[in-house]
Amino acid sequence: MVLPMDAPLGPWFRRHPRLAIAAAVGLFAVITVARFLGGDERDATLLLLVLPVALLALAFGLRAGTIAAVGSVALVAAWVIVEDVHLSALGWLSRATPLFLLGVLIGHASDAQRRAEATAARLVVIEERQREAAEINDTIVQRLAAAKWCFENGNSDAGLEELDAVMDAGQDLVVDLLIGLGGNGAERRRVTRSPRAEV
Repeated sequence: MVLPMDAPLGPWFRRHPRLAIAAAVGLFAVITVARFLGGDERDATLLLLVLPVALLALAFGLRAGTIAAVGSVALVAAWVIVEDVHLSALGWLSRATPLFLLGVLIGHASDAQRRAEATAARLVVIEERQREAAEINDTIVQRLAAAKWCFENGNSDAGLEELDAVMDAGQDLVVDLLIGLGGNGAERRRVTRSPRAEV
């Protein structure tokens, strides 16, 4: 089965990358504002930054996940500076480590999934080409061999019939291929015109 090229595939954040970016930016903004507006410094509000980091890593892969994690740590640093908050080394580690781990691990997994999907798509194409090659061999090459055998044995009428059948089968195969590849009507009409009518 041939799917149309514009068929929606995959999760929404891959089908609509701009929407994914907008959602991530919105999450960054809401979480940062919530952190600055109130709450105790012991609150783990900024740990919610794992949400936009994970979204960007899933949508765009390792590089985006890593950049999002760096941006999240920068937001934590901005909060520390503006609010004059003292964080111990453990405090920094407990906030930065989940962000970087999530961005890197999910981003790497997303890239691996994309590569696997691309490989699967190539295998489908290869399988389809093998099927088409086998069909061409069965319907054209073997019948040409039969026509050659007829001519060699002096049976010209049978040979011509085989050639006519081969031409019809070849045209049908090409038309089917064009339909599968989305060929336009003009291409199909050009192929289906019989060469004998133009002689």
